[in-house]
Amino acid sequence: MTARSAPGRSTPGPAPTPVAAPGRAGAIGRALAHEWFALRSLRTPWVLCGSAVAAQVLVDLAVGRDGTSALRQFADGMTGVTLIGFVLLAALGVNALGGEYRHRTISRTVLTLGDRRAVLPAKAVLTGAVTASVAAVMVLVNALSVPVLGKTPLPVTEAVAMGGAAVVYAVLCALVGLALAGITRNSTLSIALVVLWPVLLENLLVLTAGFGRRLAPFGAAAAQARAGDASGPQWPLMLPLAVLTAALLTVAGVLFRRRDL
Repeated sequence: MTARSAPGRSTPGPAPTPVAAPGRAGAIGRALAHEWFALRSLRTPWVLCGSAVAAQVLVDLAVGRDGTSALRQFADGMTGVTLIGFVLLAALGVNALGGEYRHRTISRTVLTLGDRRAVLPAKAVLTGAVTASVAAVMVLVNALSVPVLGKTPLPVTEAVAMGGAAVVYAVLCALVGLALAGITRNSTLSIALVVLWPVLLENLLVLTAGFGRRLAPFGAAAAQARAGDASGPQWPLMLPLAVLTAALLTVAGVLFRRRDL
């Protein structure tokens, strides 16, 4: 027998089940998945990554091998990471966010994810991971070139230390590019800033203001990836670039949450 409601009264339906609001970790997870899907569907990031590895091969072919030690050859080959790779991987970081502003897809990204606080951290994590992978491949290519082209065995411990410094340097440069894109919302301006900063601004500060080279963020960090002596890289000299990167990412995050898209 089916129960009927009294005339004039409606039978209340089941109470809706409350849906828990997604946590911050869940939002970042969804943002990471979204960014990874977007990265796989774009051509520019992979062109930049492939160009960086190809540039490393060309640098290793051009490095002088006669009369130099294995560590010196390896350090000279690090120019591929600290000079050419620096520009290409910093452009990778800029493109991760600047490309969205250029193509006006950032609003769609935020609306799709529903939480703009997760967008920049997800882009930073993915950019750092891709950059670290590409830089590690570049370091490996450079390391293999020493015994293959230089006919000299490479000390593993010293090579790992220098290679680690090069990977950290590349990741920080890419994150600086990402942060500048978030601050300026202009890809061209961001790439110009990230390139001219170490080339022009730091040298001007050193020459005119007595700014110590050991405190110059990009110069001090890049030198650790090319420390081709027995002492190896001095890790504390990576701190100025790490502090600069953290400060720029913080500013970019605050602006991204507060400004209109």
